[in-house]
Amino acid sequence: MSSKNIDLVNLRQTLFALLKPERSFFAVVIAYSVVIGLLTLAVPIAVQTLINTIANIASTRAVATLAIVLFSTLLLSGCFAALRMRVMEYYERRIYARLVAELSMRTILAPHSYFEGSQNTSITHRYFDIMTLQKNVPSLMVDGIALILQMIVGFTLVSFYHPFLLAFNLCVILIMYIIWRLWSTQAKITAVRLSESKYSTAKWLSNLASANDFLKSSSQFDYAGKKTERYVSEYVDNHSRHFTFTFKQVVMFLVLYALASSALLGLGGWLVISGQLSIGQLVAAELIMAAVFVGLSRFSHYLKLYYELYGTADKIGGAINIPQEVLEQTSKPAPAGGTLEFNKVIIKRKNESCLIDKKIVQGDKYFVSTQTNWTQRTIVNLLKRYEDPSSGWINLDNSDLSDYDTYDLRQAVFVLDRSLIIECTIEEYIHMCVPGVSTSEINNIIEKVGLTDVINSLPLKLKTPISSVGTPLQPLEFILLKLVVVMLSKPKVLVINQHFDAIPTIRRERILGVIQNTDLTVLYFSNAPTTAFFDGIIELESKKESPVDTVSNQEVGHE
Repeated sequence: MSSKNIDLVNLRQTLFALLKPERSFFAVVIAYSVVIGLLTLAVPIAVQTLINTIANIASTRAVATLAIVLFSTLLLSGCFAALRMRVMEYYERRIYARLVAELSMRTILAPHSYFEGSQNTSITHRYFDIMTLQKNVPSLMVDGIALILQMIVGFTLVSFYHPFLLAFNLCVILIMYIIWRLWSTQAKITAVRLSESKYSTAKWLSNLASANDFLKSSSQFDYAGKKTERYVSEYVDNHSRHFTFTFKQVVMFLVLYALASSALLGLGGWLVISGQLSIGQLVAAELIMAAVFVGLSRFSHYLKLYYELYGTADKIGGAINIPQEVLEQTSKPAPAGGTLEFNKVIIKRKNESCLIDKKIVQGDKYFVSTQTNWTQRTIVNLLKRYEDPSSGWINLDNSDLSDYDTYDLRQAVFVLDRSLIIECTIEEYIHMCVPGVSTSEINNIIEKVGLTDVINSLPLKLKTPISSVGTPLQPLEFILLKLVVVMLSKPKVLVINQHFDAIPTIRRERILGVIQNTDLTVLYFSNAPTTAFFDGIIELESKKESPVDTVSNQEVGHE
């Protein structure tokens, strides 16, 4: 169970901030509810008038007129109720569209480091709490507000009948407040804890699905079963704690309902017997307060919906407040050339460092040899501007990387690896990366990289859906599909990682020959560099004993 402190004040502010853009809907609903509440009083007032009419004049015309007026009033009330429901339907659509768009944009604009290594990906599960806002808020705004207005109007009207009834109503309100205050704080806290347990379980189930093969052995299977049981136990415990506080409120409101109903009947009867209240007023008071007390018995239900909103605010608020990337937005056009220059660039990791001072002319292609994975990863992050060098700077096409619009720069630098994509068809993936490309161009490049037979063997060919890891394509075929995109989009700089080494030698050399004939600037991080292709080999070494290790401008290989 999470041990973090829960700031209820901050959560309440977050909740109101989430709902603030839709406040115009709430204002209209409250206005309609006020009108409906006032029109609803027509029933007890009509009953009181009817009793007095029959007792005094017994006029049939008066009764008929009263019935027509009551029908018209209730019909008008029904029209406002229908309009109120329609407004909340618009609210549900609006808040869904707004929050999904905001979550989508903030997820895209999160820094690379936030989701690197598939961490924090479960934060998107919080999308489902939008449904809580869609479900709970309309119920609170329609039924909850109607109940509160009914209580206000009912207590106010009945209080004018006699001072004793005023005192009675004040006592009921005070007891309601005490019941709410006694357990509301703990109910809110346990609602947040319950929400945390729910999402922890959802994350664990996602892990089970993503690591399905890993769990298909006896020891892992037993571990998964025990951990699942622990998550279930944690959720059940939190659910039990939350129910403890909400159930106490349920019981106390039901007790209050019984006591208040019987007390009103006894007090009203005594006032009628003593001549301080008419029989018509007693009947009207009973009708008004009966509706109020029935609502009182369901008051805890609306409180529970309100408490759930605190868990929603905690989760959706956290998703909306994920860190955002600082982007360069300039009017400078995208890089036209691929000349890449590292000017005394120092990259560091813990107590290791490496200095790179190298100019790579457009169209030059180099193998890069390094003994550490962090060196390759850091260079890719620098070229994509996911991070900045410790010192020095990098130029692309004779301009610093920071001079370009961040997205234009990333479009110009392509990393050929096994990174995930979004689920789509093969054709959609290609068109997403290369808008406007023709089918004939796609087929020509597929033939060049040797994917024609693979694509033709698929039942739907280019229309075949692929997963985020390229399935049903094999991992190497997925890399070749990305190479198709490279050949079609023609980026200025191509970075190839070691996964390319896994392609069979004969096929890899044929593909390297295709890349050799392009004007791309290429850095191929390889564990098996060869002198048969490209312009040479750049060797990167990092040392712990010295602050930096300089990369020589002389390459091992041929220029």
